[in-house]
Amino acid sequence: MSDGLAFPLLAGRVAVITGGAQGLGAGTAEVLAGQGARVFLLDLQEGRAQELAAQLPGDGHAGLRCDVTNADERSRAIQRVHEAAGRIDILVNNAGVQFHSRAEEIEDEKWYWLMEINVHAVLFMSRDVGRMMLRQGRGSIINIGSIASVLSMPRRTPYVTAKTAILGLTRTLAVEWASRGVRVNAVCPGYHETPLLMEHIDRGTLDGNRILKRIPMGRLGTIEDVGKAVLFFASDLSDYVTGQHLLVDGGYTAFGAPEDAS
Repeated sequence: MSDGLAFPLLAGRVAVITGGAQGLGAGTAEVLAGQGARVFLLDLQEGRAQELAAQLPGDGHAGLRCDVTNADERSRAIQRVHEAAGRIDILVNNAGVQFHSRAEEIEDEKWYWLMEINVHAVLFMSRDVGRMMLRQGRGSIINIGSIASVLSMPRRTPYVTAKTAILGLTRTLAVEWASRGVRVNAVCPGYHETPLLMEHIDRGTLDGNRILKRIPMGRLGTIEDVGKAVLFFASDLSDYVTGQHLLVDGGYTAFGAPEDAS
């Protein structure tokens, strides 16, 4: 461990998590709050975000309504965090959506909807919070990518395109802001036990058994697994790391053998 490393790792720091009311955002909130961060959950479901905030360890957490595609709502949410806490040290761009469609059947409106949430909002949240971090001379932005950032997946053209773009955005912001104290990295989850994944398995749009056979560790990830990876990038443990992406997938992307290989 480096000299001066303090525990809990995020004591006194302020974190903002978009899409924080459930799934990976909720798991990340639990981990960051457990390490001393004051957490603000931004979500369309304000009531659920407030309920989760009240259950987090520590004090001062809050759930705020924010449509990340709406400039006024983004600005208002960021201002409310600043008024309450005086700073933002950590931004986790977690809000995201996906849909399945054959490429030749993609509807224009659905393509633009996905890009607005998964790419444009990540840039604009990073830009707006990044301005504050640059004034502070310190900050960490963690973008949530996906195994789809590095793998092609049939019937997911919009999602794969968006998550690939996240890595380019991450690297570019990282090199532009590194000399001014702001680090930008990405966490790329594989298949984790989220409500969205379980819904797809229940509907039959994904084969749960087939997924498990492809994961060398033999299990789905938990939402806390992603939160711990975010913690690494949010904390001083990674103070010389920027412009990188970390795959949290139980070995899924490393495994290139046929599914029936032993």
